[in-house]
Amino acid sequence: MHIRPARVETDLPAIVRITNPYEAKPLTVDLARSFFQFSPPGRIQRRLVAVDEQDAVIAYGGFVHEASFPAGRFTVWVIVDPPYRRQGTGSAVWETLLADLHAQGATRLTSDVFDHDSPALAFAERRGFSIERHSFISTLDLAAFDETPYLPVIAALESGGIRFCSLADFPDTPETRRKLFDLNSVTALDIPGSSGVPWSYAEFEKFIFQAPWFCPAGQLLAVDGEIWAGVAAVSLSSDGQSAYNEHTGVLRAYRGRKIAQALKVLALRYARQNGTQVIRTDNDSLNVPILAINRKLGYQPQPGKYCLVRDGL
Repeated sequence: MHIRPARVETDLPAIVRITNPYEAKPLTVDLARSFFQFSPPGRIQRRLVAVDEQDAVIAYGGFVHEASFPAGRFTVWVIVDPPYRRQGTGSAVWETLLADLHAQGATRLTSDVFDHDSPALAFAERRGFSIERHSFISTLDLAAFDETPYLPVIAALESGGIRFCSLADFPDTPETRRKLFDLNSVTALDIPGSSGVPWSYAEFEKFIFQAPWFCPAGQLLAVDGEIWAGVAAVSLSSDGQSAYNEHTGVLRAYRGRKIAQALKVLALRYARQNGTQVIRTDNDSLNVPILAINRKLGYQPQPGKYCLVRDGL
């Protein structure tokens, strides 16, 4: 076994194969390549692979510090191909990364493991990580969902001056894109685990506007005059069978009026109108208001991940 830097030219298919079992949405080689090659100012990243005698990838590890992260904070991961576990491969990758993290001045590490993967949790805990919170995906059967009980709320909001529309109702201009970025940036700060610093516009342009799933009609908006007060972003799978409620957020001044609930209902309507059978969304044990809405709508929790943190190296 040998550890070396990951190579974009040759290693991505194996990295995608090893990584996909841990991804909420399937990772493609093209998407992985975009992650590897995206290097905005302020990003610090290291991506390593462990290989066997034939130079075949058997593990993948790395770390990233985004410009939006506080100083010293890094996200780190180690993933070992199942046939090569319990042979010291993961430990070797971790020790290599840890030495690099020391050199980078890291002071706080974040990672995650499946909530049902006891060996992975034990591996992390032996290396100083502890559980910070629980995140998981919930699913909803769109054929069984009845939006009727929620229509009076939507009607009342509309009567009160809130207009529900989508990004497709606005011209695709730099000003329009910046407005969506600003709304996402502000509302994302309240997501548990947020660094407290929003994405840069370059990051948002790369990973949202240029994402293969992005569609203006799937960016559902609550608008009050000139103010964009809330957003629910929905992506559709390439096979047309499922949808994902990527993010739902409402400006603080507009909370308590059930705008988030209305946007989520409209997200379900949009997904169903596009022929999908099931919709998924992210949940966090610390995001109580959104979790309550998802439960009310009938989302069913699935196995998830423990979000881990280690302070000090």
